[in-house]
Amino acid sequence: MPRSIYRANKTTDKKAPLDTFLDEFELLKLEIRLCTDLKVLSFKKQAELSVLMDSIGKQITGWRAYSNRANG
Repeated sequence: MPRSIYRANKTTDKKAPLDTFLDEFELLKLEIRLCTDLKVLSFKKQAELSVLMDSIGKQITGWRAYSNRANG
């Protein structure tokens, strides 16, 4: 995932790297839910991660929307 952010920062066309990041981010959210279901992760920790991940998701979605507007 950090590679996608790095690539988005280095290129003028940010759509592909940001889309890749969002795909990988959704998989990470699924993995966290699975860890909670398997009792590897507590519900409290999942809730803490959920708040952080919501913030990250909003930032990336905003960045993608801004990039789409800037590129026409």
